[in-house]
Amino acid sequence: MNKEKISKMLILIVSIFGLYIHINSGFKVYGYAIFYFFTVLSNIAVFFYYSLYFVISKRMSNIIQGYVLEPILLTGILNWFILAPASIKYYGSILPLFHPSNFFVHGLIPILVLLDWVMFSEKGIYKKYDPLKWCVFPIIYSIFIYIRALFGGDVFNGSPYPYPFYSPQDMGNWANVLICLLFISVIYLLGGYVLYYLKKNKKTVYR
Repeated sequence: MNKEKISKMLILIVSIFGLYIHINSGFKVYGYAIFYFFTVLSNIAVFFYYSLYFVISKRMSNIIQGYVLEPILLTGILNWFILAPASIKYYGSILPLFHPSNFFVHGLIPILVLLDWVMFSEKGIYKKYDPLKWCVFPIIYSIFIYIRALFGGDVFNGSPYPYPFYSPQDMGNWANVLICLLFISVIYLLGGYVLYYLKKNKKTVYR
């Protein structure tokens, strides 16, 4: 087994463990609503990608990885830039973020997936419009969240939305929601193009 397969096998194992403890812990609080959180869905996407890696072609693996990498990186970024300040505000420390049920899915797995992509993903395989395609995941997720909010019950802290920035009540009004979502979208798209340019030249980084 080569280094890439070993890397992906280890990430798959970590992914399974991280999802198990996070969902098991979250289910006690949110019930089935735990599956409405972007964190869980992006980590499930990681699990499926690293499971499929062993049965699909190398080229297809590289293409699919782009769709998985950005959402899991967004999960990690939101953790350290949104959840970290919230943790300090409510708990006076960021130590709760390092609890295994949180750290694996928000911290460790995003880092491992990024490192795996840097080391093993081929250069020159992405097209200039691919970063736009990678936006499909969060767009579909956002549409789902708003449709679900119309018909479903509360998900988080008395709100039908899993995250405050989706809620006009938490954000003050719909204008603030749109501004926040637009800001996240711009960061997401710019991040996609950074990843694209890192892999633009046609040569492999590591074999």
